[in-house]
Parts: sequence; C-alpha cells; structure tokens
Amino acid sequence: MEFSRRAFLTSSVALAFAGCRSFGGKAPRRPAPSDRVTLGVIGCGTQAFSNVPLFLQDPRVQITVVCDPVLEAPGYSYDAKAVGGRKPIKQMVDAAYGNGSCRMTADWREVVHDPSVDAVAIITPDHWHAIMAIAAMREGKHVYCQKPMSLGLSEGIAMVKAARESGVVFQVGSQHRGDSTFRAAGELVANGYVGEVKSAEVGLLGANGGQWGHGRDVTRKARPAYFTKEGWDMWLGPSRHWEDDAFIPAIHEPMCWRWNSRTGGGMITDWGAHWIDVLHWTMGFERTGPVAVENMTSNLGDDPCLDWASEYSFDLVYANGFRAHVSSTARSGVAYHGEKGDVFANSSKLERPEFLRKWNEKRDLKPTDRHFYRAKDGHSHESDFIDGIYERRPIATDCEIGHRSISACHVANACLRLGLKSLKWDPLAERFVGPNADAANALAVVPHFNGWKI
Repeated sequence: MEFSRRAFLTSSVALAFAGCRSFGGKAPRRPAPSDRVTLGVIGCGTQAFSNVPLFLQDPRVQITVVCDPVLEAPGYSYDAKAVGGRKPIKQMVDAAYGNGSCRMTADWREVVHDPSVDAVAIITPDHWHAIMAIAAMREGKHVYCQKPMSLGLSEGIAMVKAARESGVVFQVGSQHRGDSTFRAAGELVANGYVGEVKSAEVGLLGANGGQWGHGRDVTRKARPAYFTKEGWDMWLGPSRHWEDDAFIPAIHEPMCWRWNSRTGGGMITDWGAHWIDVLHWTMGFERTGPVAVENMTSNLGDDPCLDWASEYSFDLVYANGFRAHVSSTARSGVAYHGEKGDVFANSSKLERPEFLRKWNEKRDLKPTDRHFYRAKDGHSHESDFIDGIYERRPIATDCEIGHRSISACHVANACLRLGLKSLKWDPLAERFVGPNADAANALAVVPHFNGWKI
C-alpha cells in the first residue's frame, strides 16, 4: 500500500506540473521573479475581509481588480454587522496601495479573461467555485479557491482534471494547515508517539446560534435594493431560481447560503472542509477517501429552504479499518484515540497525554519521522500560494487534496439526503457502490441552470 501511494503521489505531481493542457487551455502564467503577481479577487463578502488583507501584506502581489455582483450591502461578517461588496473591498485595496488603480467589475468573466491578470482568488459561495475555477485554469491563471472547494462530487472531479491538465498552481483555502496545533498533533499521531490510532472523533458545527440561516425569515420576498436584476442573476448564476424569482432571507442574505443545497452543503461541508481535511492530512488519506459512511442520524426535515441538517452524527470508515466519528455535538476539532492516550487539536488548542506534555516539535521530532508540511518563512496560506507560483512547486493544499477532503463530506451528505443509515463509496473509481448506489450516483452530479455549465 505504501509503495502504491508513493507511486500515485509521484505520478500525480508529475502530471500536475506537466502542463499538457489537453483540454485546450492556455499555458500557465509565469511571472518573472522581479515582477509582481497580478491578482483578481472574485467575491467580496465576509471571507474576502480575511483573505484580501493577507494578500495585501505580500509585497509580491498586486491586486488589480475586484469583482462582486453586489456594489455595497449590509449584513456581512460573522456578527452580520459589516458592509460588504466590491466597493468596500476596493476601498481596502486602495488604502493599502495609496492610489485608486484597482478596478471594479460585477462580472467575473472580465477578470478571468483579462490577459493582465496572473491569478485569481475565488471567494464566492460554493455554487460558483467549479465554473469559475475551471474557466480561470483554461486561461492559464493560477487559482486560490476558498473551501468548500465544490458544491458536489461531479464538480470536484472536473476541477481536479482541469488542474492536472493545466499545470497551474491551485491552492484550496484550508488555512488551518498553517496552525501549529494541527501540525504537532499530526506529527504525534503519524509517527506513533501515542501508539496505533484506529479511530478519531471529529466535532463540526450545527446551527451555530441561528446566524447562518437557521432562525432567519424563510418568507419569499422581493430582492433587496442592493441587488440589481443583473446582479441578482449573476449571484444566482448556475443555481436554480426560486418560484417567482423570490429572495429568501434565510438562504440569500449574507452568510446564509450554506444552508440550502442549491448554493451550499450545510455545516458538514462548511466545517468538514477544515476538520476532515486535517484528519486526512494526519492519517495519510489526502489522495483517497472513505470506503463507507455508516450510522447516519440527523434532524433533517422537509423544509425546502433549510434543507441541510443542523444536528447530525455519522462514521467515516476507511479501507484500513480506521473509523472517524463525526457529529455536530462533539467538541469542535479532532480527537485521535491512540493506544497510549488521546491527542486533541483545534485551531487554538493542543491536548496530549501527560507523558508527552513536554514533547516539543522542534526538539523531539526525529529526522526519520514524518515532518508535516510547513509554509516557508512563516508565510500565510495565501503567501504559500504565491510561493508555489514563483517556485513552480506543490503547495500546502492542492486541488486533489482539497477535493478528497470535501469528497468525504459530499459522500456523507448523499447518505443524509437519501435518508439512509449507510452508503458504500469506491474512492479509486469515485463512485458509490453497493445498495442504493444508483440513487447516490445520480445525486453526485451537480445540476447547473440558467445557461451556465462546466
């Protein structure tokens, strides 16, 4: 198994950087070491207020254009008190550079087809990621794509294919790979410091206090003034319009789109993209996935608006017998159960057995141990992406890694959506197998509407 995995990794990396472009795309953009990477930002909502400042701090980057169908609107950020849209993000960029050279546009195609743009940061709701990313890769543009990488399995498979064939650098926004807590936990587990680890517990979020859709108004309304007709159509994009083209606050206000299957995957994908990702990183599942989801329970009802569960529990089972119990009630983070004790990590905490209390990563990790990836010079996840562009090398979370992490979540969501207790998955063929496979494979294909397609 180890030889096969290494052989697969080697061939995958070689293919990713071969730049064969059999899909008819342009050659990857290759700025000279003395040139700045020109970056277009697509999506100016809550997450942009985190990503954009980190790109602005990198002197090798020049943000030249920002894009969002909304010019300016309230309700952004986790407390719903910030003003978002392309105008506020342009103001942020202009303030950092001391000029007004950054352009604005409401149409992402103007960014992707701009020959002066080297790379794009896609910071939109999930339903836009695949179409935008593949279009950008066809233009030879490097892609920083926020998590969850895809809305469904078919999109992720297509994105990985395009990334391999294009040869561009593709970074998924799984920034928790930069947390020292997760890196140290992974090195303790992967190198056997707590003995054999056969299981883990993963705590994701549930309704999260109602601020991301649950508890908001599900009444059909006219679209708010900040959405022009063109802006509204562009925001929906490949997502199917609601009856009478209704605006529904519980799924269309900022931050709420995660709770409806037309635009997001609920908390299983939203936080699974983080914690399942670090689980795969630790356990060596980065380029494979589970073989089954079992013991699924949830509070999924028949609400057509909030059609993802806010409470859930299930097991992800892997080919080597490893089992991860995932739930909305466990403590947020990942707890690994080892023979000699447990290791727990989240973004702010690392817990380990008493006998490892004084273990220090820099001092005690052996040269022969597995050393987890660390961005050079303390770089952020965003600057790690820029490193990859200049140095033409793999970075922390490439397209395949991001796809495999979110695939596990999509497999679980298919089981939940079909009301089943279990489903079997073939991670090599990337298809459901066994009982109910036909229904699950049909569900794995993401439908696109309004003339948009991959």
